[in-house]
Amino acid sequence: MLAGPLAGRAQAPPVGTPGPISSFFTPDFQPSTAADTTALCAETTFRDSLSGTTRVYYPSGNLKQYIPYLNVAQGVRYGCVTTWYENGQMCTKEDYVRGVRHGDLLTYYPDGTLKRREHCQDGHCGVGTCYDANGYPVPYFAYEQLPLYPGGEERLLKELTKAVRLNRQELAAARRATRHTPEMLLFGWRREVDVELAVAADGRITNARVVQSTGGFLNNAALRAVAKLERQFVPGRRDGQVVTSFLTVPLFYTLEAPTRQPYQGSYGSPRMRR
Repeated sequence: MLAGPLAGRAQAPPVGTPGPISSFFTPDFQPSTAADTTALCAETTFRDSLSGTTRVYYPSGNLKQYIPYLNVAQGVRYGCVTTWYENGQMCTKEDYVRGVRHGDLLTYYPDGTLKRREHCQDGHCGVGTCYDANGYPVPYFAYEQLPLYPGGEERLLKELTKAVRLNRQELAAARRATRHTPEMLLFGWRREVDVELAVAADGRITNARVVQSTGGFLNNAALRAVAKLERQFVPGRRDGQVVTSFLTVPLFYTLEAPTRQPYQGSYGSPRMRR
């Protein structure tokens, strides 16, 4: 959640031209420019056409985060991801192997006192030990907590699926898609639209975008459905702190023959981007 929105949007340069790429974002991860004195700077340097490292800087120029990538364009982390407070004190250390946590996970208070120690294996973290600001053990709490929609995951996905309505142009595109093959006429085609929701620290959705889709004519309808959600989220947390978080919701639709309804909705499980 911290730097994924920054570094995850970096694009690999053409093969043979591994030059550094810089981008600027506001503290709530909206695109900005170098002229914005409050913006964070993410600088990605490539080792080859795929792998590289991203360094994220505070507006003051102090280093905020270091992220090694096996594949920059796909966001596959490999190595020790480290973050710092603006005063230069280490904040977190997370070991990754091929995109999943594998190894130690350590977090610290701004004065350097250890806050959390746990070990992760193949993406699964065991119950570790948490400490208060004085170094005394406290009851364990999860490192990452997904934003929670009132009524739960099932209500969120049902509301989104039910709210999808195609306009005239989108219906025409859906009907054209159903006429291409005999298999389509007999069995229908399944389409998936993955929508990423930016959930602010107050629970509001501040942005939504389609990150992957196999049915382009459904994209705008899915985004319109997000705007119709009836409730605000309980915001996500990272290491006990409320943060802006990014939740990807996969929505599935089955297109049917042109003489029938153009789609039926179903859904998968939300997942949070780091």
